[in-house]
Amino acid sequence: MKKLILPLLGLWILAALFIFYPEFKTRNFMDAFITSPENVEEVVQGINIRKDGGIVAILKPTDEKYDEVLAELRSWEVKKAMFKDMDYSQEIVELDIMTDGKQLNSFHMAITNNGMIDIRGKEYELVDGSSIEEIIEVVK
Repeated sequence: MKKLILPLLGLWILAALFIFYPEFKTRNFMDAFITSPENVEEVVQGINIRKDGGIVAILKPTDEKYDEVLAELRSWEVKKAMFKDMDYSQEIVELDIMTDGKQLNSFHMAITNNGMIDIRGKEYELVDGSSIEEIIEVVK
């Protein structure tokens, strides 16, 4: 019986690694959540940044700062946070990426100053790239 249980247990652990590893590895933000890096200009139709309940910036593809902000977002590397929880008592910046020019079809996320990002109810950590405060400075 042990000869049957141990190989089955090993296969189960191996299958679990293959299933859960991609979820927790570091990946490019745009590639993972929006589109492939080659199509970003066609897919992203606008970027809204809100902080403290007020609008910091509404960027459209024709704005001069739009390309700079989009380049900063392209450089983001994120990974799913395993043992960290997002602290909602911190200052939160909301970022909307519009994919068809309408606010209803936007990709919404909340970001804290320490690099925690809430995307679709899951928490991710900003591993590489500019912080949200640096992106706000680019916009100003």
